[in-house]
Amino acid sequence: MEVAKRSYGVDVSSFQGVDLSAMAKAGANFAIVKASEGTGYQNSKAPAQVNSANANGMMTAGYHYAHFSASRSQAVLEGNYAVSSAKQAGIVSGSYLACDYEEGSGNSTTQGYGASADAILAFMDTVASAGYKPLLYSGKEILTKRVDVRRVTDKYRTCLWIASYEYKSGTRLDNPDFGWFPSMDNVAIWQFTDNWKGLNVDGNISLVDLKTDGKPVAQQSKPDVNQSAPQSWVDELGDTWYKEEGKFYPNGTINIRYGARTTSDIIGTVTKGDCVKYDAYSRHGGYVWIRQPRANGEHGFLVCRQGNDPWGRFE
Repeated sequence: MEVAKRSYGVDVSSFQGVDLSAMAKAGANFAIVKASEGTGYQNSKAPAQVNSANANGMMTAGYHYAHFSASRSQAVLEGNYAVSSAKQAGIVSGSYLACDYEEGSGNSTTQGYGASADAILAFMDTVASAGYKPLLYSGKEILTKRVDVRRVTDKYRTCLWIASYEYKSGTRLDNPDFGWFPSMDNVAIWQFTDNWKGLNVDGNISLVDLKTDGKPVAQQSKPDVNQSAPQSWVDELGDTWYKEEGKFYPNGTINIRYGARTTSDIIGTVTKGDCVKYDAYSRHGGYVWIRQPRANGEHGFLVCRQGNDPWGRFE
């Protein structure tokens, strides 16, 4: 399957629903589905999301959130886990499979310029040996200041998937501004927004022609009430919320607030090691908020992501 240069695409995880038809209708030609994280988490929605992408004629790819920091041995373990998870999700050999290398949620990007590149290459080599096309996802600052990225691109050439947002107050960016793009060599895909077309999904654009070797095969998804499209509603502040039950483990201290605003009153805190059970999420104001049911029948609200950077681990 081929997707031409300057085509739009989305990347989805458990934060999105399983029906990608609205994204396809909006013009998305490819979908990069989160398959796994570390060596103990798989996106339970991935099979249905892959199935929906295939059914809507989208090129399907996958990504894995790294926990290996600068450990080559751990990177190999995670590479094998990512491959196994991708196959279980229906992402066929010959597809793109990206390493999501960010700071936080169990991963450190400050363990050495060369050591980080060594570990990333160990992951990508493992993915490539299984027949997948490896990509490396991160922000420009991490890749230029904390990773010897030239060693990665010397081997895998145009393999970078770069996240870089041009925030304009009050303006939703549905189309990338190539006059603003922070130029880098060997970029295959640019993630330019976190709310493409108002669909609460990251928006991407291909900078080169994308091609997969395998033919997408629609997977027979098992009936699962948790895989139906999430219920959503708009609150009194105009923010859209999506019903989703999960657990969040913060990396550090986060305030619990009376409302989903940084100006709302603080009613408590959570710290590293705590488990926050949540029943809904909303993406607005540059943050992702989750809603915590409380014993008094009320709710607390806390930030779990700033932009695309997680403040903890999700289950």
